[in-house]
Amino acid sequence: MKRIIVKIGTKVLSRHDGTLDTGFLVHVVEQIVHLRKTGMQVVVVTSGAVGAGKSLITLRDGLSETVCKQVYAAVGQVKLMATYAELFAKHGYYCAQVLATKEDFRDDEHYLNMQNCFEGLLHDSVIPMVNENDAVATTELLFTDNDELAGFVARQLKADSLVILTGTDGILDDSKKSIREVTNSNIEDVARYINPDTSTGGRGGMASKFKVARELAAEGIGVSIVRGTRPNVLVELISGVETGTRFLPRVG
Repeated sequence: MKRIIVKIGTKVLSRHDGTLDTGFLVHVVEQIVHLRKTGMQVVVVTSGAVGAGKSLITLRDGLSETVCKQVYAAVGQVKLMATYAELFAKHGYYCAQVLATKEDFRDDEHYLNMQNCFEGLLHDSVIPMVNENDAVATTELLFTDNDELAGFVARQLKADSLVILTGTDGILDDSKKSIREVTNSNIEDVARYINPDTSTGGRGGMASKFKVARELAAEGIGVSIVRGTRPNVLVELISGVETGTRFLPRVG
């Protein structure tokens, strides 16, 4: 049974005002359900908790930026998971919340406990929903972004592939055309097209996606970076339609 990690970025699940785009969530849940029904195991790494919190609560002045983010994340995570749970329930599926910090991947006991939890959830056909535990994570425990977290999860679960849903059609060249395939032979040429800027509303950007994709491909895990708002992009991808940028896994 194939195992796929789907990472959903802040930009694709949020409206321009930063609130959750429920229309997008409805469609992406439909696609994930389709993947499950074709026999694939799916783990979702999702952003959106801080944005969801900002749409629900107005904080008083005087709080530090770190505390504000923690409060927004704590409040927003409830809203985010409630939305996902309601949408998956309409299709007869359960989802489960898994919150992580870097410490969970550094400590052997934490790592094994998390791995066992994932395996149990997938065995029982539950869809794990993973996010960084922003409510407790401080600087030394932060992932660079959820792209990095998705890479950790892909390795931990020995996934067949990682799909990163983002705001562009993958990596674009100077003429704004998508670079369809990245292999060991052209990866240095592709690297020069990477913009170091972070994404609006998030900590990531194409640089972090490229770094994660490069590392995973070298370890034998394929990575696709695609426009998340493209209709049925996940369904098309598993059907063999060329879209976005695909990092081919190194063999041997």
